[in-house]
Amino acid sequence: MTRASAARRILLTTAALFVSIPAAAQDVSGELAGQPAADNGGGDIVVTGSRIAVPNLLSNSPINTTDSQELALQGTVNVEDSLVEIPQATPGTSSTNNNGSNGTTTVNLRGVGDIRTLVLVDGKRWMPSGNTGVVDLNTIPVALLKRVEVVTGGASAVYGSDALAGVVNFIFNDRFEGAQLGLTSQITERGDGHLFDANLTVGGEFADGRGHMTMWGGYTKREPIFQGQREFSRYALQPSRDRTSLIRAGSTTSFPANIVLSAPGNRGIDADGDGTVSFGPGGTLNGEASFYNTNPVNYLQVPQERWLGGANVRYDVTDDIEAFGRFTFAHNRVSTQLAPSGTFFASFGLNPDNPFLAPATVAALRVEAGAGGVDANGNLRTQIGYRFAAPRFSEFTRNAFQVQGGLRGKVGGWNWEVFAQHSRTDLNTQLTGDANLGLIQQALLVRDVNGTPQCIDPTGGCVPLNIFTNDPSSVSQAALDFISLDLQVQAMTRQTVAGGTLSGDLGNIRSPFADNPIGLAFGVEYREEGSSYRPDANYEAGRSAGFGTAATVIGNFNVKEAFGEIRIPLIESRPFFEALSFEGGYRISDYSTAAGTVHTFKAGGDWAPVRDIRFRGLYQRAVRAPNINELFQPRVETAVTGIDPCAGISPTASQSLCEATGVPGGRYGAVPLPPAGQFQGFTGGNPNLNVEKSDTYTIGAIFQPSFIPRLVVSVDYYSLKIVDAIESLAGGAQNALNACYFNTQNINSVFCQSILRDPINGSLFGGNETGVYATLVNTGRIETKGFDFAVNYSVPVGSGQVRFGGNATYVDSFIRQGGEGLPAYECSGRFGAICNGLIPQFKSTSRLAYENGGTIVSLRWRHIGKVELDRFALGTDTRPSPVTSLRAANYFDLDTSLNVSEAFTLTAGISNLFDRQPQVFGNDVGGLGATANTYPGTYDGLGRMFRIGAVAKF
Repeated sequence: MTRASAARRILLTTAALFVSIPAAAQDVSGELAGQPAADNGGGDIVVTGSRIAVPNLLSNSPINTTDSQELALQGTVNVEDSLVEIPQATPGTSSTNNNGSNGTTTVNLRGVGDIRTLVLVDGKRWMPSGNTGVVDLNTIPVALLKRVEVVTGGASAVYGSDALAGVVNFIFNDRFEGAQLGLTSQITERGDGHLFDANLTVGGEFADGRGHMTMWGGYTKREPIFQGQREFSRYALQPSRDRTSLIRAGSTTSFPANIVLSAPGNRGIDADGDGTVSFGPGGTLNGEASFYNTNPVNYLQVPQERWLGGANVRYDVTDDIEAFGRFTFAHNRVSTQLAPSGTFFASFGLNPDNPFLAPATVAALRVEAGAGGVDANGNLRTQIGYRFAAPRFSEFTRNAFQVQGGLRGKVGGWNWEVFAQHSRTDLNTQLTGDANLGLIQQALLVRDVNGTPQCIDPTGGCVPLNIFTNDPSSVSQAALDFISLDLQVQAMTRQTVAGGTLSGDLGNIRSPFADNPIGLAFGVEYREEGSSYRPDANYEAGRSAGFGTAATVIGNFNVKEAFGEIRIPLIESRPFFEALSFEGGYRISDYSTAAGTVHTFKAGGDWAPVRDIRFRGLYQRAVRAPNINELFQPRVETAVTGIDPCAGISPTASQSLCEATGVPGGRYGAVPLPPAGQFQGFTGGNPNLNVEKSDTYTIGAIFQPSFIPRLVVSVDYYSLKIVDAIESLAGGAQNALNACYFNTQNINSVFCQSILRDPINGSLFGGNETGVYATLVNTGRIETKGFDFAVNYSVPVGSGQVRFGGNATYVDSFIRQGGEGLPAYECSGRFGAICNGLIPQFKSTSRLAYENGGTIVSLRWRHIGKVELDRFALGTDTRPSPVTSLRAANYFDLDTSLNVSEAFTLTAGISNLFDRQPQVFGNDVGGLGATANTYPGTYDGLGRMFRIGAVAKF
């Protein structure tokens, strides 16, 4: 592209932005990224990680604070966009997730999974999005945020279950005065992916100042971007045959259709030797497989339409008692789109006299079917991969609300609060563009009736389906209409929480060496959660060709909790002891599930030898109780393609262990091989699951040197170990067999205990209960450790000031293990399916800004370190790979803010200033977030983005 054309594109894109909305803005008061929010009241306040009010926002847990100014400079519309760029976070479900998305956006601290991060609003649980209990960040109104506090490390002693990796606490502005209208519009340099957001906030006092109400509302509309609209994602890439380069390929579920011909007698037909051939004219075979490029119609950015609204109210009942309440509502609709549905090599029967098949094709199918030639119904069994024309479309519509009310006050110098809240989320999922497997089979069984192809079974108005040709017009619209299938899911999730707290200090009861008294906080809480997930009959029965199978999940649980905290100032204002304090916390939780009674706790402290430096350390035991989906998902029988180590005439497992796991005496070496290479397996939830447990250690230091005013530097070491992690046994039935017979070789291991063989012949198939039970169990381990860094500095320059704020994390180690006796994989600095995604060893975000009066100009730098392909680095796959590493990536964003007047502010920004394109790899890499030949949630795939905004205050 020439410089002239590039400049013209930028001008046209900028013009499009100004046409889209009026000039716009947001409130930009506050601090830069990572800097603690100011204590505007000058007194004690509660920070995330504790319920005890402390001076000057002291915390023994590392806290990353993003305030309203930073959110405004980033042009944040959805909070996921801001949170994912915190170095300690990795992408959860986001706007770049298409295949596998459920319409939500989530946060994933430390890369251990979004189910292990607790999301709060003003210190209380926010409404869950579904039966996993995870919060949908789309429900958070950005315009109402004062700041976002992120605490990394377990916090269950303070907040309860789920806070294994940390807590994200959104602090709302509940004392807004006046009226404020905010508008934001952004669009890519290529003129697509337009986003528009409008929000209105109104607040003020009533009843002669005794009461205050804040109301808000907002609308967001985001347009899709297709993978076909970017060069890096336009084609599905995969390794070449020699695995030295990436080639354009795709799926063998294609047009023309491919058919499996792998029998030795058919090798002369299969020209390229890959076991599949495609159809040519008139039902003939052409000898080579065809490929379908799945990428172009897939979304790179999913579309969204959202309405948010709500109100906060506070009222002074007396001078010492305040009533408070909140109502919030969110309507969010997100769509995903996939390549067209198809037959995906499901097994079908074809009658030998089908008029659409050439005689030579029928002969080849007879060879493939074996000596018998036909099945019990006289049909040839085969596997076909045919791709239809219309894309699969999923629409997720969520309506969620939360209502909260309570009383708070002071008595005798102590603060108390009682509250209750209830939330509900209703999800309607519409899946269209699919086909019914049973009707496909019916439409494939065709015979010639007086020169006209007709369905053998005409029930339901069956129309013959001719997928045995390379002529696109061979499949009639009537046939497509006959086999078409739309699916639906109705889901509901509810949560009720009630509790009370009491906090304060012991007055004159204090250390003789300290000025401040002992602080205490304690309370009780009750929480109940229930959910139902109901797919329609076709979805649950497995009739879908392109969306798989879904099961009904219905369940509920409750938990009763009591907790307490203490903070003891030990020494203050003494030589070498400017401050020395201890803190501790304990929570007891009683679950109605098999988890039973659970104990969590914390202990730590801080020491400031002088005012310039403070050391801090904390140990925390945290838990995550199993969610409704994990507990109540029904057991489902599956056909597992794999190998039984005890089967056949030459078993690979030892005789003693095979017999210990159910092979009858005398049957070793005579256990039947699984038919078609498939044995029975069982997946699903487990009502007997226990809690996941984590131990977190953090130790660090904060430097505020008096000889360098306005400089704050912090360094923290962290160590997080999660045990009894809930996951499918060994990752699947075949892995469970391997773990039993080759890894642990212990009959008492959970892997060997999952095997139930036929009592007669010792096989893993045939009986109703026979098979491998790879249901959810508490066997996993995740362990990570490293260092977090933060720096903030400002210096006067003329009439303004230059400010710098930065955060970074270094992951020294990140280990995943499926269970005791299984391999433990080191994933720091690696990416791929083994490590389930991308774990950069080093990641940082920083901003340099100049502020003068009402004007801010800033440059943000986002750095992602180099990563290596996991299977290559770990040596689990010695084959060559065209991509063995992804180089370090650097992104720069230019942001500005201008106060035109006291009542009107303009903002503008350019994200990905230098239009850096993502690095690509083949579709054989896998892992969480891998799509469009890259990780678009980590590496910017949209390109240079322009944004303008405005805030008008009245």
